[in-house]
Amino acid sequence: MRVAAFSIGMVGSAAGVGVLALWSGFSGWAVAGLVAATMVLAQVLYLALILLMIREESDRRQPADPAKAPAETILQIRKPHQPNV
Repeated sequence: MRVAAFSIGMVGSAAGVGVLALWSGFSGWAVAGLVAATMVLAQVLYLALILLMIREESDRRQPADPAKAPAETILQIRKPHQPNV
């Protein structure tokens, strides 16, 4: 998603909330608060979307078969050293 498309959607939804709040008879401060809350919520949801896309891309880049994974990504498991008792 492009930043311009997000910005247009955020401003459009905030304007819609503002118009709806004015039409419903809210005061000016209440309208400003609702518009600000809408913009903050849109930004939080956009951040969540970006984090989800990063997680999916990271999972997609992981090799599906551990046998095909590079040797440095496979953990070497060693038996712990036990002194003779």
